[in-house]
Amino acid sequence: MREKYGIDAPGVVRTFAALGVVLTVVSGFVYALANAWWAYVIATVLLLTALTLLTQSLWMVYSSLVGKRRVWERALADLPLRGDERVIEVGPGRGAVLVTAARRIPSGRLAGVDIWRPQDQSGNGREALLANARAAGVADRVDAHDGDMRQLPFPDNDFDLALASLAIHNLPPADRAGAVTELARVVRPGGHIVILDFEATAGYADALRAAGASDVRVSGLHWSMHPPTRVVTAEASRPSRTAS
Repeated sequence: MREKYGIDAPGVVRTFAALGVVLTVVSGFVYALANAWWAYVIATVLLLTALTLLTQSLWMVYSSLVGKRRVWERALADLPLRGDERVIEVGPGRGAVLVTAARRIPSGRLAGVDIWRPQDQSGNGREALLANARAAGVADRVDAHDGDMRQLPFPDNDFDLALASLAIHNLPPADRAGAVTELARVVRPGGHIVILDFEATAGYADALRAAGASDVRVSGLHWSMHPPTRVVTAEASRPSRTAS
């Protein structure tokens, strides 16, 4: 059995593709019937718009199937991992990032927490995540939980590493800082938080700093994904040293 991770934001991809095809057909009709310069201009604009939409839909498919995992492989490679960490990912969907992390952390234990919305990823569901974990040979170390990233069902300091990939932006803007604070809460002092998203990353960084995290960094844009993304990394707060 092969791993099958689906497409992120499938409704958006379908809409872009459908509109691109329709506008291509319409522009062809306008070109065929044009008998004035302005008609050719309209046809050209329609065709360019169609090509833009089709390009975006193909870019999003590439982003889901290839680009996202490449960005995460680099992000995880940059962390000082031992290989036996406890890892949590919020919004793992069908598990592309969680399985990538499991391969990077061969003796670790990983948990995915999601509400499994179909509009976020095609075929989204906890069983799809577990099926991909089995196909990748890491199912014995991966658990799937129903839950909300704003109220994680875990105690403080329970994980060494927390991940979020294209997940937090799905929350109402007023709830995003709380979700980031939850990630920081469940990570032990000295552990790490890594968040990938295409919007609100500066706000995530501010929320991590407010939660006491250190070494908070926001990467440049990663153009292998559409929309282009940034990676926010931080180290969870350590207890302050007091003089004896």
